[in-house]
Amino acid sequence: MFRPVPVPVLPPSTALADLATAGEHHAWLAGTTGVFTSRPSAPLVLSWTGETWREEPLPDLPAAASLSGVSAAAPDDVWAVGNSAGRPLVLHYDGTAWHTVTTPHITWAKAVTAVDGGDVHVVGTGRDALHYDGAAWHLRTVLSSPREGLQTITAAGPDDVWAGGGGLAGAGPANYEYPVLVHWDGDCWTDIAGPRLERGHIARLAAAAPDDVWLGHVRDTEGLRVHRWDGEHWVAVPAPDDPGRLSVHGVAAGWTWGVRASRHSFETRPAFHRWTGDDWATVRLPDELARTSASHVGLATTGTTTWAYLKTAAGVHVLRHTVP
Repeated sequence: MFRPVPVPVLPPSTALADLATAGEHHAWLAGTTGVFTSRPSAPLVLSWTGETWREEPLPDLPAAASLSGVSAAAPDDVWAVGNSAGRPLVLHYDGTAWHTVTTPHITWAKAVTAVDGGDVHVVGTGRDALHYDGAAWHLRTVLSSPREGLQTITAAGPDDVWAGGGGLAGAGPANYEYPVLVHWDGDCWTDIAGPRLERGHIARLAAAAPDDVWLGHVRDTEGLRVHRWDGEHWVAVPAPDDPGRLSVHGVAAGWTWGVRASRHSFETRPAFHRWTGDDWATVRLPDELARTSASHVGLATTGTTTWAYLKTAAGVHVLRHTVP
């Protein structure tokens, strides 16, 4: 069962975006405050101290900004990405403080993955990606079409990085979205055929090991479908079964998350599922949260500890699940 932990009071204008872990006792939650208000939006990072979540002091920025991704290679090597004033915003935590990092320009930074040893990759909605090799940033063209973009990235190692997104084909009413999957082998990015996906886009990637990569694929109104890489093949994983209208939003290694609604309601309830090896098991939430309409649902897992977050009318909630 997920159990709530203390979270600082955040303004109602907060939007949650991504969560990262580094070991069992370190986690970071990234988002944005001031969304849809007259005030400039500002980046937000919460960190787990071992006892509570606290808001991190971030560098002052000259313009409105937002965060869309966070990744941790170690407790003293955390990266968060977003956008500010039409340029990518990259923040780095070195164990003592957060710093703004200057990088080459890419279109609308969406996701980041950091690998122990200094490697960092950032992808966005355009054809290009950023790579930090521990000494300098490099701009690399990853995709062949200007109508393609990337929105998720994960790494099993410095020479084993996966990124996914989608592209548009056709024109006018006949256009359609198709999935895009690329792989970094330490030297270059390569297009990957991936699982047999004809339409839609790749919404989420998560690597637990070189032979254990999870992929979430969204096609039209069918919701998210899960596939798993075993080191040689992509294997379709059955979707979670649910008595209500289930909309799965994301996938992590052995987990999915999303929202469900009863057949007579449009209110969405948070839903988290854990892979048992053969099927998905619904993980219980505290009653007051299980019955509450929620949005901005997400999750990250490492070892025996899994963190989940969601937003309700009462505010932001963070929950912890520990395997005995």
